[in-house]
Amino acid sequence: MPKLYMLTEHSLFMMSFVFITDRDTAVVIDGGNPEDMPHLFEMIGERKIAAWILTHPHFDHISGFVQEIEHGKLAERIERIYYNFPSAEFVKSCEPEIEPCSILDFNRILPDIKEKCTIVQPGMLAEVDGLEIEFLFCGEERFRYPKPNLAVNESSIVFRVTADGMKSVLFLGDSGPEGGRALLHECGDRLKSDIVQMSHHGHSGVTEEVYQCIAPKICLWCAPEWLWEEEDIEFEPELWGTKHQRKWMDDMGVTHYVTKDGTQMIPILKEEKI
Repeated sequence: MPKLYMLTEHSLFMMSFVFITDRDTAVVIDGGNPEDMPHLFEMIGERKIAAWILTHPHFDHISGFVQEIEHGKLAERIERIYYNFPSAEFVKSCEPEIEPCSILDFNRILPDIKEKCTIVQPGMLAEVDGLEIEFLFCGEERFRYPKPNLAVNESSIVFRVTADGMKSVLFLGDSGPEGGRALLHECGDRLKSDIVQMSHHGHSGVTEEVYQCIAPKICLWCAPEWLWEEEDIEFEPELWGTKHQRKWMDDMGVTHYVTKDGTQMIPILKEEKI
């Protein structure tokens, strides 16, 4: 049966998940920063990487992947790469001070991986060594306003991973309030899942209504200690701190898995107790 690992950070913050499939191949989600790559490859071992899914082009999600493609033989190990990124022009116009680098670096390596890439669209299904990956939503370039500093987060793809005998796992990337509202409108009850990855590391992400619709039993937090203890405040309208969002989920009676506690195997089999 498949396994899911949520990897702890070896950098300030990041997001990295690894599925091990029934065929003993790996499916990687994001991967984090360059400092996080040694631990990621320790978890993967010598396995073939059947798929690598990139949620959006922020450094804490794709910079490690970019560096390994550029400096190593990672491309040879990967069968398919799934993503849907906004243009470099869009990224630079929204986040000129902090974010031109990741998308430009990705575009620089794109010729080396282009034949392996699939640009996903809503409704697309991918069967990867026994895992079914359903791409539900693509933020793309739709949500520049009213908060352009969130536009790249809002470009995140949203997808669900399932398999026979396995709980459903929904990945939100770094989706924010605007993307969350569109996700609710476009997907509605189809969002319901057993496990959810908390968007944007569990702070300043989608609104409470999205999580209520998902109705998870398990929440996955890519949150180091400093972020897990973030204050219970609203930084801007609809952008809540981690402790506030923790209360949302506690009120729903979920079980938390948090990267501050180290790398963890998540109980994804239907017969496994939480």
